[in-house]
Amino acid sequence: MKQFFTKDKQIESIIRNINITKTLYLSSLIVGEPYIGKKTLAIYLFPNATIVDGKSDDLNSVIASNEEIIIINFEKIKNIDSLDLSNKRVIATTSYISNEKLIDEKFSFIYQMPSLIEREADMNILIDRFIIEAKSNLMVQDDIKLNYKKFDLDNNSKSLRKSIYKQLVYLSIKDDEVETILYDFLYNRFDGDDIYRKFLYLYERPLIMAGLKKFKSQLKLSSILGINRNTLRKKINELELN
Repeated sequence: MKQFFTKDKQIESIIRNINITKTLYLSSLIVGEPYIGKKTLAIYLFPNATIVDGKSDDLNSVIASNEEIIIINFEKIKNIDSLDLSNKRVIATTSYISNEKLIDEKFSFIYQMPSLIEREADMNILIDRFIIEAKSNLMVQDDIKLNYKKFDLDNNSKSLRKSIYKQLVYLSIKDDEVETILYDFLYNRFDGDDIYRKFLYLYERPLIMAGLKKFKSQLKLSSILGINRNTLRKKINELELN
């Protein structure tokens, strides 16, 4: 059975209300941003339901031949008016509502699901799960501390998972692996003249950026790098790091 982990009061209320009515021939619509768990929640509530995509050409036939249906991407349906949801148990998910009057006619209950950034407790649950998943898939055994401030929630769970994987890769990568990445990158771009100068920024830019952030002083950084302060300042200007 599909699990859905939540500590959010609003989602707990949605689950409670749908469970009360799920044995009746009623239709419910869950509205919310992409990648916030709408489909997972629907499957958790209706584990035996037939799942159909709103953009499927077989949508009407699937609805007609099944009693319990999950419709994902409901906003993709071209002709909502043609849907016959009577005597069906339907739970649909959508990113937005385009025709409120028609939607009200088709669904007995409409639930608004909050985005991930509004659900701090749920976000922390997902972070813990994604870290475990990423470490397992990337075979990372070291105890690596991730920077929570760099987690990306712009696209909810999709961007969150990606940002966790990226951090783990960056923080666990070894010197020889960095060399391999640069080798493959440069090999496929090795044409033309003045190649050395053309790609020198790949080393200089991150080196100086990291040094400026770490030491907060051009004078100290120039000493550590072993170059003249004026040379460092020139590099900073050339690399547009002001």
